[in-house]
Amino acid sequence: MEEKEDMPFLTKEFENKIWDEFFKSVRHKKKQKRIRRFRVYTCIGVLVLIACGILTYNRVYSPSIYIARDNNISIILPDKSEVILQKGSKLTVEKSFPSDTRDVTLEGDALFKVSKSKDHPFIVHGNGYETKVLGTVFKISQSGKLFLVDLYEGKVQVKRDKKSSETYVLHPKETFSNMGTPEIAAVMKTETKDHPKIIGDARVRINFSECPIDVAINVIEKNYGIKINYPAELSGENLSITGQNAGAEDIIKAIALQFNLNIKKINATTFELEN
Repeated sequence: MEEKEDMPFLTKEFENKIWDEFFKSVRHKKKQKRIRRFRVYTCIGVLVLIACGILTYNRVYSPSIYIARDNNISIILPDKSEVILQKGSKLTVEKSFPSDTRDVTLEGDALFKVSKSKDHPFIVHGNGYETKVLGTVFKISQSGKLFLVDLYEGKVQVKRDKKSSETYVLHPKETFSNMGTPEIAAVMKTETKDHPKIIGDARVRINFSECPIDVAINVIEKNYGIKINYPAELSGENLSITGQNAGAEDIIKAIALQFNLNIKKINATTFELEN
């Protein structure tokens, strides 16, 4: 008969060691589980804080943005002013509106009907210009570099953002135009702004500030419906003149005076500046 081998005997010390290892393993797994749970809760907390921050920013600080995508839209601002935003235009209104000043930023065209307030000027920022009113009806048009303000009621003040000393005040039925370049500023009767062929006799307030003469002549020809020939060597020179209640010939005389030129009138709409 085959003799069986004795089963190995576990000592008390070895048995305790096994149990210690077992409990260590259990404690380690519990610790890892707590760590994972803590990380999950931390991530959730961070996400909640971010969400609360976004909601707070949108509610307290984020500006209101209006976009007229397919049609004109009417916007009633908190001060009861109305803005008719033209198709393709964008209006940005800060959350602080209305505060000491009622500031909005316009991209494109819009008609404004501003509620009157002597203490809180309404300021429209757009295309490098600032249009300031207390209460009136006016329209701003912007296309490329062209900036126009048509005034229907009240009074407005227009100035370039970077040249606060140059201010232009409009009265009803007057239009401010930069004629497509920031170096030019003109105030004219609104009825004449779209009729270059009959504007030659119109009286305008106009200012050329360090404007390249090539640009100035081109703008004068286009807006007054006239032709001006001038010496080629003047190309590259800058023009700085101011005309109050000036007609086309007044402006031509001012140019001739600045560059010491003579004026020769070829016909009713053609002028030649010569040495």
